[in-house]
This record gives sequence, C-alpha cells and structure tokens, in this order.
Amino acid sequence: FGKKSYSIDNEEAQIRAEIYKNGPVEAAFTVYADFVTYKSGVYQHVSGEEMGGHAIRILGWGTEKGTPYWLVANSWNSD
Repeated sequence: FGKKSYSIDNEEAQIRAEIYKNGPVEAAFTVYADFVTYKSGVYQHVSGEEMGGHAIRILGWGTEKGTPYWLVANSWNSD
C-alpha cells in the first residue's frame, strides 16, 4: 500500500513514465451524459450535458485505428 501521495504534470509523456515506473495512476475527468451509455472502445464525448467529475485509474495506453487512448479502470457501475 502507498504511504504518500504526490502530483505529476498533466502531460502525456510524464503520465506514461509514471505508469511505467510506478504502476497505475489516479486521475479525474469531466463526465457528460453520453458517458452513461458508453460500453466499449475509445470513448469520445459527442453529446449531452456536463454531469460532473469522475475519478478513474489509468492502467496503460495504446492506439486503436489511429486514435490514441488511455486504458482506464472505471468503478462507476457494476456492469
């Protein structure tokens, strides 16, 4: 278990380095109404009102069909 917390800059290269060196990182993002019906693939906000913030754990990264993404663990629902 961790014994201290710290912040890193909101820069892609620094987040990747942190994951590579120390494992998953905690992050937050703005949730929009269309996120509630999201099921799989790379999520991209396309419609709906802002609903608030949400905490996630970033596990890794990749590219799908030319679109870069973060691989995250979401604890919003049991589905």
